[in-house]
Amino acid sequence: MMKQPETIEEELAIIAEAIEAGIDPFPPKKEHSRWGRIALGWFMIIIMVSWVSELLYRSL
Repeated sequence: MMKQPETIEEELAIIAEAIEAGIDPFPPKKEHSRWGRIALGWFMIIIMVSWVSELLYRSL
């Protein structure tokens, strides 16, 4: 594990090494997938319905 740079010069040297190695130190942010959000929402709905049905079944 790398230690944290203590000075700005150390940090700039690390960034320069990354650029020389072909690594983009500041990649653009990925856009969130709409399908991922929809899938997560449906998964949460199914889990909640499952919990409620289990609670209702146990109370009867």
